[in-house]
Amino acid sequence: MPAFIEENLPLLVAIAFLVLVVILIIILRYNVYMSKFFSNKKFRITSTYTLEPSEDKRSFTLTIFNNNVNDSRVIAFGFIYKNHSINYHKSYLKENNLTFDQKVLILSRDCLEITIDALELKTIISDINRSNKKIKSLRAYVSDSTGLTLKTKAKAVTKQLRLLFEYDYMLEKQQKLEIRNQLKSEVKAKKDKKRFEKKMQRKERLEKFKLKVKSIFRSKKKKA
Repeated sequence: MPAFIEENLPLLVAIAFLVLVVILIIILRYNVYMSKFFSNKKFRITSTYTLEPSEDKRSFTLTIFNNNVNDSRVIAFGFIYKNHSINYHKSYLKENNLTFDQKVLILSRDCLEITIDALELKTIISDINRSNKKIKSLRAYVSDSTGLTLKTKAKAVTKQLRLLFEYDYMLEKQQKLEIRNQLKSEVKAKKDKKRFEKKMQRKERLEKFKLKVKSIFRSKKKKA
């Protein structure tokens, strides 16, 4: 046996090293899992965009996951834009037929989800933005009863809002172009009408002049 070990010592060392690495990876992954399980980072927020083609309905879905081992009571959630908080806490209560004094709890390892009309949010952002067409980034947020607030970038919402505003801008630009072209057509039509009227007036004066000349020649012939 010692002779076998001595002959295969490099191979045995390599195998032992690989086994040790595998054990360390398993322990590391287990530690990461446990740290996530007992993490102090209570919430994870996702925001997605949905289009319902049959109804032509656009909406955003805000989902808040409770990563903590304890239930969490949330007092506010929604979006933040230019330091303005767009809170959907009351909308959630109304949507779920709850009274405004009821508490909103997210159970441990569970989530809360609310659907937001895309055009409604677009109107709110437009009011905040006033005449500015450039849309800055939105952040989704949630606040719990202990005062903890988590904020995260709402990339999908921001992207879609920018597309909606860009579509409105292009539509408005097209409408302005059509109005401009219509005004040009009306001005051209007026000018053409004036030219035609002047042409007819010249023609009428010429006809009158011809008749006058003819009458003069006729009167001279009669005298002769």
